Amino acid sequence: MSDDWKNEIKTRLTVVREDLYTTLNGLSEEQWSVKSYSEGSEWRVVDVLRHMADSERGMTALMVQIKAGGEGVPEDFDLNRWNQRAVDKLSGRSPQELLDGIVASRATLLAFIDSLEDGDRDKKGRHASMKIMTIEEICRLIADHEALHLAGIREALEI
Repeated sequence: MSDDWKNEIKTRLTVVREDLYTTLNGLSEEQWSVKSYSEGSEWRVVDVLRHMADSERGMTALMVQIKAGGEGVPEDFDLNRWNQRAVDKLSGRSPQELLDGIVASRATLLAFIDSLEDGDRDKKGRHASMKIMTIEEICRLIADHEALHLAGIREALEI
């Protein structure tokens, strides 16, 4: 199998992550507290980072399960409840602790992508959105998800 698709995804993940670091490094305490998201719950910039930290970790674990033959998340999975509970659980972590944590989760994700063999990228399972997705689609979604939230943060901070 050609590794072109892996390299393309890893490049996209790296570019988006570097952009995230550039935006978030050096934010003031006041900027971390700016409201950035308000669908259902109100999230500040730091809460969005908490969400992204949990989301990447969770989607990587989901892909590991799908690769091993699992079906993905249960049919009754409640994404909104999960997201809010994850943000609440990480509420004691500082922005710097969260930034340090996403470095580790990204290393885990990149190692997972490197471990994929012929046919793995096409294995399918239920994503938290309830869509049946391939491992490759979930990998791409991780980068798109991060870019989407980064755009929301920038809009909230007017930068």
